[in-house]
Amino acid sequence: MSSFLKKLRKAPWVLGQKLTRKPVYPESVVSDLFTWRCDNNWNTYFELLDIAKLFGKNGQHQIDIIFFDDQGEEFHRQVIELSGLSRQLLNISKMLSAIDNVPGYYGTFCVFHKQIPESVTERQSFIVDRGYVSYQYKNGPLRSYIHGNLDAIDDTMTPLGGGSFFNRRYNPQYLIEPNRSYEIALVNSTSSKKKVEFKIRGFDGKVKIKENAVLKSKQVFILSIKNLPSYSRLVIGSKIIMARPILFCFDNDKIDVFHG
Repeated sequence: MSSFLKKLRKAPWVLGQKLTRKPVYPESVVSDLFTWRCDNNWNTYFELLDIAKLFGKNGQHQIDIIFFDDQGEEFHRQVIELSGLSRQLLNISKMLSAIDNVPGYYGTFCVFHKQIPESVTERQSFIVDRGYVSYQYKNGPLRSYIHGNLDAIDDTMTPLGGGSFFNRRYNPQYLIEPNRSYEIALVNSTSSKKKVEFKIRGFDGKVKIKENAVLKSKQVFILSIKNLPSYSRLVIGSKIIMARPILFCFDNDKIDVFHG
């Protein structure tokens, strides 16, 4: 009986509330929604692999790369020829600098592989790109890498991130350190607007920073935190099932980037 009651209490949080949704079409391809940052201080890169070639599919393969601005609106797409089994570095900043009137200095992008191996569709599965993005800050000699997070969007431009009936709290497994600067980036991979509340509490329970934002679908929001006097915890409240942020941690002109 106790096991049944546990399942019953859990039901409102799980029924019809998947982490990610399955694409409608069996030949869809899927991507994460990666964050790009491009200005005088930031350069963004993406590590690209020919996934179809890894499955033994011969021929010349391509990807579609699609860019969204800081409001989640598409503003550019481009076809990239792949170079077989060798790792291919895309300079996202250089690509965007060739476009007239890029809207803003950050946003999201996705990568869709155009050729699908038969062995994948036969197993009713999907090609997904959740590769590595790297960031260079102030032309530093080293880049900081972060891996993709979710099956966020398919090639029909349908967001796949799960939404909850109730507000949820996401607690990054990281303490905000004193006298450090951070930027917290959160992407809304659901299909509708979501209100998000950021709270930073000290160990005494007092709220040091509280900020609300409404994120459109495919939009990324960046919260700046600077020089708190003591160790603190970040809590993110929203109806996004997996409100997992990217943390940019600054040490003078050096950065570290990681998932919270």
